[in-house]
Amino acid sequence: MSNANSITNQKIFDAIHETERDGHLTDRQSEGLSGLSGARTVGLLQRLAKIYEDVPGACYLEIGVFRGLTLVSTALEAPGLACFGVDNFATLDPGGKNRAIVDERINRFGARNAELINSDFEVALESLGNHICDRRVGIYLVDGPHDYRSQLICLTLAQPFLHENAVIIIDDANYPDVRWSTRDFLLAFPEYRLAFDSYSTDHPANLASTEKAAFEATWLNGIHVLVRDPENSLAPMMPPTADNERGLYLNEWLAHRLRLAELAPEALVLADAVVSGDTAAEQSAREALTAAYANNRPEFENRHKDRNVYSAALPQSRFNPGS
Repeated sequence: MSNANSITNQKIFDAIHETERDGHLTDRQSEGLSGLSGARTVGLLQRLAKIYEDVPGACYLEIGVFRGLTLVSTALEAPGLACFGVDNFATLDPGGKNRAIVDERINRFGARNAELINSDFEVALESLGNHICDRRVGIYLVDGPHDYRSQLICLTLAQPFLHENAVIIIDDANYPDVRWSTRDFLLAFPEYRLAFDSYSTDHPANLASTEKAAFEATWLNGIHVLVRDPENSLAPMMPPTADNERGLYLNEWLAHRLRLAELAPEALVLADAVVSGDTAAEQSAREALTAAYANNRPEFENRHKDRNVYSAALPQSRFNPGS
């Protein structure tokens, strides 16, 4: 490992230890800067921003802005660091207000080095050079969709744009999808190491108020911190996973090929109500499932009951034009 990389990784470990001890550098929640990240997550990003502000050509990038807590908090701590946030506000925004909230907070707090990329994360990552120009991502926060594929895409598509000393922070590591995607990324890219991970006892939505408050002061719904270690000076370490969790991904394949695959969430809510014997919830779930079916009925009716592969329009065979 080069001396520069060794110093950077040591600084990263120091920042993690300081964050574990002290939490935020600056807490602006009383001023209206709120979101869904733990205090230590914000604190680590703030400390890392101070480190990478002095690294030539480095920038900060986050996938999943929500209401701007991490983007604005990070930008304010390092005014000389270009900070980019990617979000098209397609989820967790039923009222369609979050884009305006982010813009207002960037302006109100004077985070002039913060820039919102209003785009689907995958589209943005495929053309990231158009947004960050000749910069390289020194701090990369992955906090977008938490399904397995989205997590892995966020990690792999960013690779050409990462700084040689990049640190990757992966939020919501409690989810099995997130832990497995981190694990598989580390196996595919062995120059990276898991430097730190932390988990809470459950999702915050399922915790009692006192326990939830305790985890809000830490890493909330789990965290992974990855660093580059091309000379293998750090010990291999993987996120904790269980063999029975692999069945979740087999179930995805079994569900995706069915005629009503897109209705799986509504169908599972109904199934839960049925087996629980909750007749009121069952009626409500049936109505929701029927309404969701009606919204896309012609397409559903044109499918097979099972083994839908959507291959009718694909070429039967082809050669690479350069062959």
